Amino acid sequence: MTAIIIRLILVYFFLTVIVRFMGKRQIGEMQMSELITAFMLSELAAMPITDTGIPLLYSVIPILLLAVLEIFTSFAFLRCGWLARLVAGVPQVVIHNGVIDRRILLSSRMTLAELMGELRLKGYPDPTDIAYAILEENGKLSVIPSKAAQPPDAKTLARVPKETGICHTLIADGLLSQPGLLLSGHTPDDVQHVLVSNGYHSADEIFLLTVDDAGTFQIYPKNTKNKS
Repeated sequence: MTAIIIRLILVYFFLTVIVRFMGKRQIGEMQMSELITAFMLSELAAMPITDTGIPLLYSVIPILLLAVLEIFTSFAFLRCGWLARLVAGVPQVVIHNGVIDRRILLSSRMTLAELMGELRLKGYPDPTDIAYAILEENGKLSVIPSKAAQPPDAKTLARVPKETGICHTLIADGLLSQPGLLLSGHTPDDVQHVLVSNGYHSADEIFLLTVDDAGTFQIYPKNTKNKS
């Protein structure tokens, strides 16, 4: 029993260090690859605890290798957008301006009852009040109500609000975002024109470029303060 307790304490602190080293996402909302990693870590950690005949190194070395693989995968996702889309998927617009996209519901295997339940939990029982409902990569549903469904504030009391929708990502870390271009209706030529108009030559200079449904662009360069 003493050996099991000692092994449990050692593995616990070792896993704590490994998870912290792998990043905050391991203790927050996890992507599919991170969830798989968490399952594998638990299995590997349990081996030397439940069976004292197994050396601790038989668990420590695979855990270290798994941590390195997860970190390498995270960096690969940052640099290769197509790889991230292949493994983690892309956000999908389930509702746009009050209209439910049945094809997205079918492809994501989400029933209408589940969608309505998610909307009610967020305080919007009527889909026509929704400007955007987006099924995120982690399986959560983001809901952006239309201006008419939002409670009035000082700005809206003074004038009719302008529908801005959501910000679509056109460039992320120097790379064009194909899903963002598709959702916003812009082309790579449009993006290049915006860059040139603001004094930039290529997407490599841009950390983040977004545009909302009202056509307002926000540019965040890699090395200087943001321009709009």
